[in-house]
Amino acid sequence: MSGPTILFDIDGTLVRFHGLGRRAMSLAMEEVWGLRGALEGISFAGATDSGVALRVGAGRDRAPMWSRYVDHLRKAAAARDDLAPLEGVVPLLDALRERGARLGLLTGNVREGARIKLGAIGILDRFDLSISGFAEDGVERTEIAAAARQRCGGMPLTVVGDTVADVRGARHIGARALAVAWGFEEADALAAAGPDRLVSGLGLELLPWLLG
Repeated sequence: MSGPTILFDIDGTLVRFHGLGRRAMSLAMEEVWGLRGALEGISFAGATDSGVALRVGAGRDRAPMWSRYVDHLRKAAAARDDLAPLEGVVPLLDALRERGARLGLLTGNVREGARIKLGAIGILDRFDLSISGFAEDGVERTEIAAAARQRCGGMPLTVVGDTVADVRGARHIGARALAVAWGFEEADALAAAGPDRLVSGLGLELLPWLLG
């Protein structure tokens, strides 16, 4: 019997990327679109790459910008030696896989950005990208969640994330929601969104619930 299917957010859930993604996107927007400081004042909490790009560059060709963004992000990640998964992440992922769980992503990152971030911290191989959702699937988190649901089929899903948008995405596709209050949003805001479970971090103590 196969294990459960669990979809993880990336930023603030599995890793903190220290603003490298924002800086890479800002540089790309300046180089390709001529927009300096385009991301000032824009919150990335629960945002999607596609949504941010549409807000800033509506009507502009986004393909060249994404190409430069990926280049900048890859170089920035390669230049750092302090990038690592958040505490408890690797033991939990490995224990879930050992017990037959299918692990995917439900992220606002573009696909190649997600690959770069997870590759930089050494956990890309834990995830099945064929059952995942990325920014290419839509502007809103709910659209990305719907695409991931379609790829996963009718199996029960659990979504793990650290923002209200992650909880809403889970609810949109009838998935359980595990909210982790160590990311971009406060515990009170996450609790008000109504997740099935709210925790302060990821660890092996969550195995029974995630596998249930």
